[in-house]
Amino acid sequence: MLPFSVRLAPGAPIYEQIVRAAKRAVVSGVLPAGARFPAVRAISEELGVNPNTAQKAVAELTAQGLIEVRPGQGCFVAERQRVGKGEALRVIAPLAEQLLVEAERVGLPEAELLKFLQTTRRKML
Repeated sequence: MLPFSVRLAPGAPIYEQIVRAAKRAVVSGVLPAGARFPAVRAISEELGVNPNTAQKAVAELTAQGLIEVRPGQGCFVAERQRVGKGEALRVIAPLAEQLLVEAERVGLPEAELLKFLQTTRRKML
């Protein structure tokens, strides 16, 4: 059984859904730093997806620095990167900008956006 929940839904690539679910598990502490990450074969079998899809998700998580591959041992959740406030804001600025543009495009008021972010964060943590 996978240590994180994935509900596959139409409309988004399966590997992206796996990546999002794994990220939620890491951020929420379900998968703490140093924990063994499931093997590609286990992900593939558990979700009933092509092994190439599972491998693509693992490769993306590795590229993003959330998991690390230890030769001969497998994949493990990487330690959180500790950066200063300025660096953290620089990293998230493009994402924040994209979120604000999309919220404005669909007419979501600022107060509702903030409420949504707070609710989502509480659910994740």
